[in-house]
Amino acid sequence: MVEVSLENVSKLYGRKVAVNDISFGCKAGEFFSIIGPTGAGKTTILKMIAGIEKVSSGKVYFNERVVNELPPQERDVSMAFESYNLYPHFSVYDNIAFPLRAPRIRESLSPEEERQKVEGMADFLGIRKLLERKPVELSGGEKQRVSLARAMVREPQVYLLDEPIAHLDARLKFSTQTLLKELAGKLGVTIIYVTHDYREALALSDRILVLRKGEIEQIATPEELYHIPSSDFVGRFIGEPPINLIDGEVYSEGKKTFFKAGDDFSIQVREDLLGSMEGAASQEDGKRKVRLGIRCNNIKVAEDRIGDNSFQLPVYAVAREAEGSLITFELRDVFLQAKTEEWVNYALSHKVWLDFDQDHILFFEKTIELAKG
Repeated sequence: MVEVSLENVSKLYGRKVAVNDISFGCKAGEFFSIIGPTGAGKTTILKMIAGIEKVSSGKVYFNERVVNELPPQERDVSMAFESYNLYPHFSVYDNIAFPLRAPRIRESLSPEEERQKVEGMADFLGIRKLLERKPVELSGGEKQRVSLARAMVREPQVYLLDEPIAHLDARLKFSTQTLLKELAGKLGVTIIYVTHDYREALALSDRILVLRKGEIEQIATPEELYHIPSSDFVGRFIGEPPINLIDGEVYSEGKKTFFKAGDDFSIQVREDLLGSMEGAASQEDGKRKVRLGIRCNNIKVAEDRIGDNSFQLPVYAVAREAEGSLITFELRDVFLQAKTEEWVNYALSHKVWLDFDQDHILFFEKTIELAKG
């Protein structure tokens, strides 16, 4: 096992900045995921760790050793890509076995031990029956599992997995996630995993790095990332439905402080939240403005008034789901969504009461544009 860390690492392609002065550490034996939208720089980071791409500035460490100048074959890493990269003239068996046939490994591995490792990994990923086939005979999902098996069959210092299950159908994706988590625990290996799917990251990871335009937005555990996002971008990127983001004004009456969302509603903000609200607020047009965030399952909805801080809104839409209802309300600039644990039969335009659970209210600086839809 090895600890991987990046110190002030940047990557430029000409004048284009792909990764901008990032620093983070992945602990030995950790399942560490990197997520972000397309073009954020996720794959570039993996390639710099692997040595496929040179860093433009900064340092890459394996434990305390700087590996910037080490070629890929001397870094002892194993990679699986979304694009498979299988050898078309090899059988599935030979594709999986290929990493085991590197000179320094082959010398210590008998043919029987090689077959045992290949067949064991094929069994683990459910592709034993494919071993004699060629890649051209495989589906996209089968190719992806073969690529993953090839990456996982040996025991390097670090596994670097780039969207390794992106092309699997929903059933296979779920089962392969379970296998990956099981394998990581069994081997106790260091895994750095790239995905654009936050669900995968939440299910698999010990910690997650959220990347945006080549810069780090947040590094946190799955629980922290979901419940305490550090920015409006992270809040929107993690979760479905996405977190509700509402722009409003901060104002005071006597000793009470309120958040006012235009003419839609106003709530008194609890005293222990005032510091975070003021820290995120900015001056706009002579007023104090701030962005409030709250997840849909932290909003109560009822026919009757819930509490002193409740407010009314007309129902815009109701969608029944397996475990309750998703209710949408139209505000001036955005839609607001609340989730109930039971099915409701509210008529459209019918006014109901809402109440925000202030244990789960967040305040953000504005870094993304909001729009209905």
